[in-house]
Amino acid sequence: MKRITLIASIALIVVGFAMARVGDALSTVTEIGMVQDSILMPIGAILFILGFLAWVVAIIWYLVSFVRGRLAQEKA
Repeated sequence: MKRITLIASIALIVVGFAMARVGDALSTVTEIGMVQDSILMPIGAILFILGFLAWVVAIIWYLVSFVRGRLAQEKA
C-alpha cells in the first residue's frame, strides 16, 4: 500500500507540473495587456500540491512503520 501511495503521489506531481506548464503556455494577453490564464494552470497547481502532500504522508507512513517494526523486534 505504501508503494502504491508513493507511485501515485509522484504521478500526481508529474501530471500537475505538466498541466501547469501547458496552462502557462496557453495563457493569452488581452488587448489592454492583462494576462488571461488558462484554467489548466490552477488545476495543475492543485494536482501538484496534492501529489506533494500525498508524497509527504507516504514517507511519514513508511518511517512510522519502520520504527514500529524496529521496536517490535527489540521487544521480542
